[in-house]
Amino acid sequence: MTPRGDALARAMRVLLPCFTVLVLLYLTLPSILIVLMSLSDQTYLTFPPPGWSLRWYRTMTEDTSWPQAALNSFVVGVPAAALSVVLGTQAALALTRGRLRFAAIASACIVAPMLLPHVIMAIGLYPVMLDLGLLRSYTAAILAHAVVALPLVFIIVSASLRGYGESLELAAMVCGAGPCATFRHITFPMIRMSMAVGGLLAFATSFDELMLSLFLTGPGTRTLPRLIWEQMNAYLTPTIAAVATLVLVLSLVLLGAAALLQRGRIEGSAP
Repeated sequence: MTPRGDALARAMRVLLPCFTVLVLLYLTLPSILIVLMSLSDQTYLTFPPPGWSLRWYRTMTEDTSWPQAALNSFVVGVPAAALSVVLGTQAALALTRGRLRFAAIASACIVAPMLLPHVIMAIGLYPVMLDLGLLRSYTAAILAHAVVALPLVFIIVSASLRGYGESLELAAMVCGAGPCATFRHITFPMIRMSMAVGGLLAFATSFDELMLSLFLTGPGTRTLPRLIWEQMNAYLTPTIAAVATLVLVLSLVLLGAAALLQRGRIEGSAP
């Protein structure tokens, strides 16, 4: 290597970590500020906080609307994630193993809800749920959230299926196993970690969904993002920052669990 190339390599070894640190700070700084503001002793959002207090976390638990909204988010998120796992896995199996002529078009249609603005989907789903008599119900929110969460499961499970190939499944069928037995003993053990990862990400997507909740839920079924939105329109207090901090912690836990499951899947598939 020439002296000039050697100097450039040394500079890159110094500059690249610095640039990475700056990018990470840029991405995480808003979240850090929210956490700090949730610990303020003032009655309004301010930074830096003049004093520190946990009063807003206590206020959050004393106001019954926050725990109820959090419970509603779980009531909607868990079934929506389960429905996404079931339908997304079936779609992945059909398009990956089915050798369908329209597989590319079908895949694009399945992934489309992840690409479309959710406000457009909400406007489209609103009259449908109204005609079905499901508007402002848990069922409407579950079905709508499953629509936007399903593409994540489909993409993850499809990638897992393509990584394993069909040889083991074909061998089981040649030995006399039926479709159900082949899935239970061969396919499912191969993709169960991917299904779990997809389910966690689907739940996280449902838990953070705002636009569909604004259109489809009511006062009795409103989720946590909708209540945060309503509170922000009425008045800003550090209670909102406290709730956002807890949502951030939950999101990090879900992402960490998904990363561990994905790592286990990769290590389990390693020769």
